[in-house]
Amino acid sequence: MIASLSSEWLKIRTTRTIFWLLVALTALVTLFAVASVAGEHKENISSPHNQLDLLGIGFLALLIALIMGLIVSTGEFRHGTITPTLLATPSRASVAISKAIAGMLFGVALVALAEGFVAFELAIALPIKGVDFVIQAGPAAGFLGRVLFAAALWGAIGSGIGLAIRNQIGAVVGCFAWLFFVERLITAILRVHAINSHAGRFLPLQATGAVLNTGTRNSGDLLSHAAGMAVLCGWMALATVLALVLLGRRDVS
Repeated sequence: MIASLSSEWLKIRTTRTIFWLLVALTALVTLFAVASVAGEHKENISSPHNQLDLLGIGFLALLIALIMGLIVSTGEFRHGTITPTLLATPSRASVAISKAIAGMLFGVALVALAEGFVAFELAIALPIKGVDFVIQAGPAAGFLGRVLFAAALWGAIGSGIGLAIRNQIGAVVGCFAWLFFVERLITAILRVHAINSHAGRFLPLQATGAVLNTGTRNSGDLLSHAAGMAVLCGWMALATVLALVLLGRRDVS
C-alpha cells in the first residue's frame, strides 16, 4: 500500500496538470474573495458567521477536492498508465484503495492551500471595505477542520467515480451536472407540497452543506454536523465499493 501511495504521489507531481490546477486555484480563490467582499453590503459580511462562510469558500472547496480525486483516477486511463500500474500492483483492491487515500490527501492539501489564500486575502480585503476582520481562532479552527474533513471525503468520492467512469471528460461533466442540476432538482421535487419529504438532506451535496453550516442557513433543512459527516462517509464508502467492483470486473488493457 505504501508503494502504491508513493507511486500516486510521483504521478501527480511529475505531470503538468497539478501546476495548472494550482494556477487555476490561485486565480479562483482570489476572484472569489475579492468579488465576495466587494459585492456585498457591509452588514452582510460583518458578523463572525458571515466571515466564516467566506473563509469556507463553499462550493469551490468541494470542487477542488472532487476534481483532484477525479484526476488521480481518470488520468490513469487517459494516459494509458493503468496497465503498468496493475502490472506493478496486481491487487486491484489495493490500487482502488490507494487511489482513494491519494484523492483524500491531495484534496485536503489543495483545499488547505486554498483556505490559506482566502484567509490572507480576506484579512486584506475586509479592512479595505471598512469591515473589521472578526473571525476568532476557536470557531475558525473547528470550521476549517470540518472543511478539510469534507474535502478528504470528496477527494475519495472523486477517486471512486473516476475509476468507475474512467473517461475524464465524462466523469467531470457528470459530477458537475449532479452538483449543479440533478441533486438540486431532486431536492426541490422532494420538498414540493405533494411530497413534503426531507429525504434530500441525505444526498451528498446537502450532507456537505450540513457539515459546513455555520448557523447562517436554516438548520431545519439540514442534518446536524455529525449526521452530515456520517452520511458523507457513507457516500464515500459507496463510491469506493463501486470502484472496487467495476475495476475488478473490467479488462483495462
